[in-house]
Amino acid sequence: MKLSMDEFEEWLRERGYDLMMGEQNFRIYLDLGFSALLFYNSNLLFSFILDRIGVKTADERVPDRLRFEIAKRLKRIEATKDRIEIELI
Repeated sequence: MKLSMDEFEEWLRERGYDLMMGEQNFRIYLDLGFSALLFYNSNLLFSFILDRIGVKTADERVPDRLRFEIAKRLKRIEATKDRIEIELI
């Protein structure tokens, strides 16, 4: 699965995070990029990834047990500032 920062931005805007954060803070958050957000263990990024995988959560908080189950199936992950590629087994 290949995901772009544009897709992530659109996903966040659909949920109103641009309004909640304010446009300036929203831009700062996105400018961190996928690799930094992955390193910071961003709940929003994980929720986005799970949504793309097809796993629905009640809110944007991802339970640790669910993270663990996904991590067990992770074969490869590559993240740059603008793209993330995930391969699950």
